Formats: sequence, structure tokens, C-alpha cells
Amino acid sequence: MKSDTNWQSFGLGIIAIAIIGLICFALFHEIGQAPWPFISILLALFGALITFAGNLHIQTRNEQKPKKIEIYDRLIKFFFDTIFANKIGKKPKSEDELIKCFADMTPELILWASDDVLNLYITFRQISTSDPRINPSNPVILFGQMLLAIRKDLGHQNNNINESFILGTFVNDLDKL
Repeated sequence: MKSDTNWQSFGLGIIAIAIIGLICFALFHEIGQAPWPFISILLALFGALITFAGNLHIQTRNEQKPKKIEIYDRLIKFFFDTIFANKIGKKPKSEDELIKCFADMTPELILWASDDVLNLYITFRQISTSDPRINPSNPVILFGQMLLAIRKDLGHQNNNINESFILGTFVNDLDKL
């Protein structure tokens, strides 16, 4: 589906360039000389439209960010509480509690998570509920990738940070995974 959207955007861009080209050709062909004031105004309008679209995108991201932070925070705390329950003196969650937590978080992640985070979350859920002999993917490494995707979605660059590095903040024996 993403590929279709890219091709549609590309096609619309080509059509827009063709229309602008035809307008410029008509102006130059009919008048015989360049109407510089008109071209200046046209370029200023295109610049304003591009700036407006960029600002709208930034405004939308800024409006979504608090909700994303809230959901990502709950997701990460859920995983850490599940992983470290015994070590921090909490009772481990039952299978029913885990299912309820996943069921509560999934709709919110579908609405608010970035494509990368959502894909990794879905893959994590699929492999964590499958037989490890059938699907040998390591859910811990996938969780590290999901943490990096969350950081990226929130605006972090993740320079010099990979899933092993971020997992090393709470997993002692990464080389055994």
C-alpha cells in the first residue's frame, strides 16, 4: 500500500510539473518575453505553499507527540514490569492480565504509533505467541528494535545506538541471546 501511495504522489508531482510547464510555455510563447513580475509572484506563491505544507506537517507531529509519548510510556513500562516483576518484588502478570494489557494497548498503537513501531509491535506479538522452534526470531532483539523505532518516532536521531546497545541498559547477557 505504501508503494501505491508513493507512485500516486510521484504521478501527481509529474502532473503538477507538466501544468506549470504548460503555463510558463503559454506565457513565453504568447507574450514573446518573460513576464518577470508574474514569474516572481508565482515563485513566491509556490514557496509559500511549500512552507505552509511543511508547517502543517510539523504542527500535526507536535499535536500528536503528547499522545504518542503517553502510549509509548505505557507500552515500555508494561514490558519492563513484565520482564522485571520478580526482580523488583512484584507478582508476575498472569496470562489473562498480559492478554488484557495487549488488548488495551493494541488499538491505541494502531491509531498513534508510527508505521515502523506498529510493524515491529505486530511482529513482536506474532513471534512471542508462536512456538520458538517454528519461528526462531528473538523477541528480545525485536523489542530492542521497537525501542529504537519509538525513539526515532519521538525525534531522536539514534546516532551510535543500536538494539544491542539499548538492550544492554537492562539485559546483562546479550551475547547469550
